[in-house]
Order: sequence, then C-alpha cells, then structure tokens
Amino acid sequence: MHKHTLTWFAIFGVIALMFLQLPQIAAKHDAVLHAYSALVEVDALARQQFVEPVESSRLVDGAIRGLLLQLDPYSGYIAPNELPAFERRNRGEFIGIGIEVGIRDGKLTVIAPVEGSPAAKAGILAGDVIVAINGREAERLSAFDVETFIEGTPGTKVQLRVRHPGQNDPGTLTVARGPVSVVTVRGFRRTAHGRWDYLIDPINHIGYIRVTSFRDNTMRDFDAALKQLLDRGIRGLIIDLRFNPGGIMHQAIAMVDRFVQNGVILSTVTRRKAVQEYAATPDGTVTDVELAVLINGASASSSEIVAGSLQAHGRATIVGERSFGKGSVQHLILLREHHAAIKLTTAYYRMPDDRIIHRTAGNDSLGCWGVIPDIEVPLSDQEVQEIQEIRRAADLAFTEIPTPSDGGTPSDGTESDETAPSGTPEVSGQAGPSPSTSADDDDTVVSLEVHVTPDITRHRQLLEALWHLREHCGVATGGR
Repeated sequence: MHKHTLTWFAIFGVIALMFLQLPQIAAKHDAVLHAYSALVEVDALARQQFVEPVESSRLVDGAIRGLLLQLDPYSGYIAPNELPAFERRNRGEFIGIGIEVGIRDGKLTVIAPVEGSPAAKAGILAGDVIVAINGREAERLSAFDVETFIEGTPGTKVQLRVRHPGQNDPGTLTVARGPVSVVTVRGFRRTAHGRWDYLIDPINHIGYIRVTSFRDNTMRDFDAALKQLLDRGIRGLIIDLRFNPGGIMHQAIAMVDRFVQNGVILSTVTRRKAVQEYAATPDGTVTDVELAVLINGASASSSEIVAGSLQAHGRATIVGERSFGKGSVQHLILLREHHAAIKLTTAYYRMPDDRIIHRTAGNDSLGCWGVIPDIEVPLSDQEVQEIQEIRRAADLAFTEIPTPSDGGTPSDGTESDETAPSGTPEVSGQAGPSPSTSADDDDTVVSLEVHVTPDITRHRQLLEALWHLREHCGVATGGR
C-alpha cells in the first residue's frame, strides 16, 4: 500500500478514536463543572452582595488555600508576594521567629524551634501545642499557613498562645521577629574561643555532630566537621538528630550516602505506585567508623530518612524515642500565568526495608510508623526541657561562631581551654581521674570519666549512645 495512503489511514484512525472518547470527555467536563458550581456561585454572590468591595485576587487566593488545607497539613499556596520569602527560607535565611510545625493528634504542634532563633530564645519548646497566633485560632491553620503568619518585618512582634508539654493551661509568649540564619551543624559544646568542639570523648575517640535541620549548606558543614574528626582518628560517631524537623531531602540522602557504599538509600512512592529510587555510591564513603544516631519525637522528615535508612542498612544503631512520623514529599509547583506556586504532597518516603514512615491511617493502626529506635530511652517532659535549655545555653554562649567550612575548627594547640564557657555542659559519665591533654588535643576537652554535672547526669539518651559506641568500637569502656 502506498505510503501516503497509510498516513491518511492513521490520521482517520486518530480522529475516529477522538470521536469515540468525546462522550467520556464531555461527561468528565460536566462533572468538574458540577463539582465547582457552588464555588462559582459563592464567588458571584460575594462580588455582588458583600458589604465592601471585593478584590478578585483575594477570593482566588482564599479559595486555593482552603482547597489545599483539605488535603493535608503540609500542602499550601504561595502567593506571588510570598515567593521571595519562601525561597529565602529554603536557603536558611529569613525574617521570622524560627519554628517548624506539624500536626500531632489533630493539633498544631511545634516539631522543634530552630536552635538559636528568636523562638528558642523566647522559650518555645519542642512539643508545644499552638493554640493561637496573633489572636487567630490555630485550629483553622495548616502547618504550611503558620510559616506565612510568623514571617514579617524585623522587630515586629508575634503573639503566640502555646501549651507546653505536660501543662493543661496555655500561656502567652510574645516573640520579636528577627533574622533566622540557620547554622545546621553544631558540636557538643563550645571551646573558650567560641568554636564548636566535635570530639566528645577524646580518650575513646568518639565524635559528636548535632544536625539541627537540613538546608542547602548542611552537608558542606557536616563534611567539614567530619573531616576534623577523621583527622583526629575517631572510631565512633554520634549523629544527634533530636529536635531536627527535617528540610531538604537531597541533603539527607547525601548524609546517608556518606556512610553507605551501595544499595537503595530511599524510594519515593506516589499514589499511582510510581517509584523513584535514590542509590548509594561508593565514592567518599566512610566505612570504618561505628555510628549511633539519636532521635526523638521531634525528629521528622529528612532526619527520619537518615535514621531510618542507616538503620535499614545495619549501618547505625538508633538510640532514643520513636520519631515524629512525617515521611512525605512536597514539591514546589509554579502556577502558569499567575506567578505563584503551590507546595503539594506528591509521594511518601519508603525505606530500604520497604517501610513507609509517614503516619498514615493505615500504618497508625498497625503501630509501624516513624523510626523506632534499636535502644529505646524514653525521657520525661522535664528531661526534654532540660536538654533544650542545655543546648540553648551552648548556642547562645557566643554571638558569632565560625562554622566548620569558615574555619571554625579547634585551634592548633596554641590556645588552651581549661574550662568550658559559662552555661556550657561538660560531658561526664562517672567520677574518675582528671582528664589528660596533649599537644594533639587542639583545645582541652573534658573526658567522659570526670566532673559529673547535674545537667549531664540526666542526659540519658546521649550517655546510652556513648556507652554503646564504647562497647562496639573495640576500645576500653572504663566501666558502665
């Protein structure tokens, strides 16, 4: 048959198929119009009869926000004037008060305050239930909406009514907005010169890195801190992800990749069962350091990726309490012609052992959501508050602290740090001989064997991780 004739047959076939599908398309179109007819009617009534003139953009924005609020707490609308602030927040620099929120037991809850932020300084705690923001009832707000309400002009105030964990009555806290520049990688304590110290136990060669969230620069600073510790010959490392509300997924994947040579790190699964896998690569993998990861109920999202994936690969021992259970993926989708965007939940995280860590109705009934520690160490509300106060004291001991990538390393031995800065805890496990130092120890570090302090004797999760590493790194434990 002539080629030209075949082409026309193909065209007629496509046209015929379109005609066959027209009834289905028309029916679908009618169904959409019927579903949104009430919305169109309300829009018309508001424009015609509301007591004040109505801006069209205000109605459209409100309708979109209301629609997304019905999906889940983490989807939301970003208006054109909100996009610049949203982008700054993703970079880790914005004007606000510095809290990450989620929904727990149906209530708007602080997952964690950003450490060193105005909220942390004002006394906002992980686990606080938000009752109202500037007089607006929180039950009408999504977790996403809160971000827009708390941002604003530096120096202006945000009034929060919150209920602390273990308390029945809410209190009011007024927080001044200010710059929130998120330094996401920190050590256990500061030296007298304001630098973070990452070697928590120099005798047993154990390091400690606290990651407060996952931002664009997190792995850059984490690798810089890790290099310091590797240069000092560590055999074990504690990665502290407690009170870490998450952040950028790819930064968390990169952190797992640093310690896993091969295999799947994470999969994301959509409702149509489309799977995208993220695999480990052998380049730059650290395999000869024993890992312990600390988590608690304020560890969410990207921090759950790190803990859950390292656990599934048998690469780390998880210590602490069950994580928050926020394992969903939000994509930023720009809207055509409107210069706005939506943040939409499009997939769930799936661990290498096939577990979905997001707290859905299905896995909630089975009790298999979140990351469950290998070594459970539950803490009381008072202990949790004390840990946050210890951290706040260390974070605020100095106002300008170099980050690892900016040269924030311990000194070369010419500086001495006989005592920790005021308000900074010294680690200890039990009473013992005085610590020894040498020219190899950059700043003097207090051994875990000495100087028991009231704060640290209650720091049970950290001590449990330390004892575990001592027992598994092939070094002397000195007794438990």
